[in-house]
This record gives sequence, C-alpha cells and structure tokens, in this order.
Amino acid sequence: MLLLASGALAQSRGEIRVKVVGLKSDQGELRWALYDKKATFATKDGPLIKGARPIKNGQAEFAIPDVPYGAYAIIVGHDVNKDGSIDENPFSAELKGISNYTSKILWFPNFDKAKFRVDKPSVPVEIRVY
Repeated sequence: MLLLASGALAQSRGEIRVKVVGLKSDQGELRWALYDKKATFATKDGPLIKGARPIKNGQAEFAIPDVPYGAYAIIVGHDVNKDGSIDENPFSAELKGISNYTSKILWFPNFDKAKFRVDKPSVPVEIRVY
C-alpha cells in the first residue's frame, strides 16, 4: 500500500515542454514566466517560476520540470536588448506571447483564456509571439 501511494504521488507531477515560435531574430534571449493563479496572472510578482532561454533559428524550446498537476498559463517575451525586462508597449520590437493566444494582445491578458492543464507526465505547449 505504501508503494502504491508513493507511485501515485510521483504521477501527480508533470513536465511542461514549451516551444516558442515566430521570433524575428536570435538576438537577445527569451524570457518566460509560469503562472498558476488568476489573481496574480501577468503581474510582476505573480509568477510561480520564471527564467530565460537562448533563441535559435527564430524559436526557443525548453522544459519546465516537476510541475504539480493543475492549471497554468505562460507568458513569454523576446528580450532583444538583453536588459532583463520586456518592453510593455504592445508596439515595441520585443515581441510577446501567451499560452493559448493566437494574436497580439493590446490589453490585459485573461488567465482563463491562457490556461492549460498539466494532468499527465509531459504536456506540450506551443506559443507564438506577436
């Protein structure tokens, strides 16, 4: 019984495999943030975790391991000048993308629209930047 419970616990975590497409250059880096709460979505202090990844051939791929099963949303941005932040102007050259969004966002993003479920060992998420 203890082994069964331990195995079930291990299965309640997964990995998010993120692929970001549509980047205009390999300059700078891709910044990303993973959110798990509607109330703090798209806020500076709201990410569960965040990071930066290199860009190659106009895209970036990375994994976010060991994520508890649940609902999440991801925001990405192309930090072209590598200054550690993304220009918030929707018309800037620093392109942005949000999970489940299919166009540029000019206003506040919606967690319910952006969220996806982690409910298996590996969940692929493709995000296009605009």
